[in-house]
Amino acid sequence: MDKEIIKVIDENGVEREAEIVLGFENNGKKYAIYTFNELDDSGMNILYSSIINEVDGEVLFEKINEEDWNMVKKVMNEIVQNWKEQ
Repeated sequence: MDKEIIKVIDENGVEREAEIVLGFENNGKKYAIYTFNELDDSGMNILYSSIINEVDGEVLFEKINEEDWNMVKKVMNEIVQNWKEQ
C-alpha cells in the first residue's frame, strides 16, 4: 500500500511532510489523521488530526476543537478494538 504524503505548515510557518494514516467523514465534516512519524516516550507514533476543507480548489487542514478531537479519539479506539477482534 502506497503512503499518502501531504505537506503541512506548522504553527511556526514551517512546511513539513506528513503521512496520512486515515481519512473519514462524520456529521458532514471530513477529517484526516496524520503523523510526522515522530515517536513519543513510549515509542508510539504521535498522531495529529485536522478538519479537511476545500476552498477554491485548494485543500486546507484546519485545527480541530476539543469536541472534535474527542470524537476522533473515539473513532481511533473503535478501529483498534475492531482490529484486535479480528
